[in-house]
Amino acid sequence: MSHHPASAPRREIINELYFTGQGDPRHKCVAIGYHRDEPVVYKFDTVDLPQGTRTTVTYNEQSVVAFFDWALAVHLGSVIKGADRAPMTDLVRPGSMPTARMFESGRGGKEKFEWRRVGDKHPYGYELFSLEPESRIGRYDPTPRELPKIGRAYALLEYGFHEDNLIRDALLALCLNRWIDWRGM
Repeated sequence: MSHHPASAPRREIINELYFTGQGDPRHKCVAIGYHRDEPVVYKFDTVDLPQGTRTTVTYNEQSVVAFFDWALAVHLGSVIKGADRAPMTDLVRPGSMPTARMFESGRGGKEKFEWRRVGDKHPYGYELFSLEPESRIGRYDPTPRELPKIGRAYALLEYGFHEDNLIRDALLALCLNRWIDWRGM
């Protein structure tokens, strides 16, 4: 990321998250990088519990930001954010085209966004769009790359927004989009 002196025109800061792990979107998936010029780490870990299968999503190793409770281990169940429980399908509603899935987030939780799958071969790339007004605000590129201090990353997410709840919700929705497409559901 570049920083500009006060006298230089300010360009939009592009946030970057690199994905490491084995490629399973819901288990041992780590997104590490920068959000608003601050280092961040999001982790997705899934375990089988006596009452079912649960994915825990943590932020910076300390805060749990969400849980996915899976139905019958592999089917969409519910998402828990704080005290709120909702169907996972709320994060992958039908979008504006056959390769798009919509979710709500942003200020007040009522702005509409969608992940649009790019290309026709797995692993898929995705673009994140704000729908009101329509504009591309992020891009998930599944091209593997080697990074100093991190090692091998299997994907990069670049985005130009700064709301904490939106990046959380975008990552949750991206996880589900990748899981659905990976499993051919």
